Amino acid sequence: MKDSSTPSRKRVPRHRRFFAALCCLAVCGPIAPRVQAQNPDPGRLEAEARGQAAEADRRYKEGDFAGALPLYQAERASRALLGDLRYEAYAARATGCCLAELGELDAAIEAWNAARELDAKREDPGFEGYDSLLIGNLELGRGRTSEAEEALNHALTRLAKADHRDYETDARRLMGRLLTQTGRPRDAEPFFERAWDLASELNDARRLGDVGADWGLAAMVQGDAGRAAEFWDGARRAFESLDLPGSVAILDRQLADALLALGLPDAAAARLALAAEAHERLNDPAKLADDLSALADVKAATNDLANARALARRAVFAHRDAGSAEGAREALVALAHFQSLANAWPEAAETLADAVKLVQRDGEPAEQIRLLLLAADVERRAGHASRGFALLDEAERTAREAGDDDLVAAVSNARREREQPSAKR
Repeated sequence: MKDSSTPSRKRVPRHRRFFAALCCLAVCGPIAPRVQAQNPDPGRLEAEARGQAAEADRRYKEGDFAGALPLYQAERASRALLGDLRYEAYAARATGCCLAELGELDAAIEAWNAARELDAKREDPGFEGYDSLLIGNLELGRGRTSEAEEALNHALTRLAKADHRDYETDARRLMGRLLTQTGRPRDAEPFFERAWDLASELNDARRLGDVGADWGLAAMVQGDAGRAAEFWDGARRAFESLDLPGSVAILDRQLADALLALGLPDAAAARLALAAEAHERLNDPAKLADDLSALADVKAATNDLANARALARRAVFAHRDAGSAEGAREALVALAHFQSLANAWPEAAETLADAVKLVQRDGEPAEQIRLLLLAADVERRAGHASRGFALLDEAERTAREAGDDDLVAAVSNARREREQPSAKR
């Protein structure tokens, strides 16, 4: 899925599957406290490490990353004292996973680089490649594409020398996504093709779904909506088999875009309706609002204005539930547009009045003036000329207070256009 947006400070959810896989590895890796003694007893240190490891892994699995972090850091120090490169690398890797989950992204990459150096020393190309995969995944997630590309190239070089087909699948898929995002979708094709083959060999439905989702985007960017729909439909079925309704809903939303590009608005509307139903069940108002807005546009384009208006109203409430004043504002503008298409100008004027209230509360001057001018025109069409001129006056005051000559000129032009028809009447 589209999981490469900038991570939040609290958590990096789109990398969780990598971190969760790491946790399974870390279960085997004992954790030890920092030892102050000059000559620590290896047996005692090893026994303490096993207990610490179990506690750290338990906390990690429960989402207590802050609690697990110092335990993994202690293990790393203890394993260094014992000269155990393998488990020192495990601890460094686990430390990076905790830091990433806590939003300490630079520190996470530093920890993973340390793990990579340790794995290189012990000549383990599989885990060395996996360390680079973690780095590449995180760097891509926060938009640092050059750093991500370097890390993923290193990962693929090392994983090619090891029998880690699952991680190689992930690395090739991520490289394909990176190339697509950086305007090289054709170059991404062989990476997706190899990733698909590997996931098929593994009979891994989750990875097949992930590859199909990203490959579909590359096809869509290249203008091949038919291939995109094929990939996305396959990915959807894979996620459905795994009972992942959130991923299924995202694919339905993307399929709608492909179907619209193929000139199939009714099929697109059906997909959007499925996505909206799922996002409503999942209590995801932001995605629900997007689904409803897109579905309203489709209904309006097919001249089903009654449903378009009803859907736009629902989108307004969904945006409000999601805490998006800007989204609610634009949904109101869309609703007013659909009302105007039905020649319901007084209703459109009332709707835009609500949008103007929102934009005056938190909108930039340019946005305020855009909506004020739009509302003035709709008021005129609704037969409320005086209200329209009052809105023009307000727009002019806003433009002058902002000290923006272009905005002042825009209002003056709008006023001339409004006054000329009035003079004729």
